[in-house]
Amino acid sequence: MFTLIETKPVADDHYLLTLHCDAKESIPGQFINIKVNTSTDPLIRRPFSIFDHDQTTIYIVIRVVGKGTEKIVALHPGPVDCIGPFGKGFSVVTGKKALLVGGGVGNAPLYYLAKMLRRVNTQVTYIYGSRSASHIFLLDRYRELSHTCIVTTDDGSLGIKGNPIDVAKDIVAKHKFDIVYTCGPEIMMKRLSRELSHIPIEASLERYFGCGVGLCSGCAVATINGYRRACIDGPVFDALTVLWDTP
Repeated sequence: MFTLIETKPVADDHYLLTLHCDAKESIPGQFINIKVNTSTDPLIRRPFSIFDHDQTTIYIVIRVVGKGTEKIVALHPGPVDCIGPFGKGFSVVTGKKALLVGGGVGNAPLYYLAKMLRRVNTQVTYIYGSRSASHIFLLDRYRELSHTCIVTTDDGSLGIKGNPIDVAKDIVAKHKFDIVYTCGPEIMMKRLSRELSHIPIEASLERYFGCGVGLCSGCAVATINGYRRACIDGPVFDALTVLWDTP
């Protein structure tokens, strides 16, 4: 049972939803599946990565991109038809040095991961990539959790102008990291996995989940081990096993 407590804007086209739920535990990188409304339009539930989870409160960040997300952020407080958490999340390594690279709304699940990594004494270096300053959400929270937090924007309106990959390459050339975590546009994660292939990389992939529980196979991901279902075998994968150029 989920109950919507609050919806508030946190950046251009981005909203933070606070939900009360029965689930007391989740893993960074897992998702919840929200039914938009009681009608059949839109029919398919929408998956959203968990931004944070505190006892019986789950937070998600939604970027409005169409009719479904528009209807979700317009919901009034009260009961919500939502299921989860689902999926295979990130591994949380203890006492290591981790590089987190996020792009756009893909930064959302990395916040929860950074929070859990800090709890087990792993040092977090965070690269927050965004289209522009107006699309950056809750940056202060990321800075609080990070040993170093670097911002990149496509238009140069905040931080370094450019994409987070070039910054990641520069940092890795100067410092040793035990693991890289990433979430964002697939083209960004594909390039990251190729540029930093000498380091273990975990990537959270975005797919449209028809069912969210592994029945429909509509979220197939091509890997060196065959096709895998993002909703139950992922959405987090070893980036070096993903066949990025295979449909």
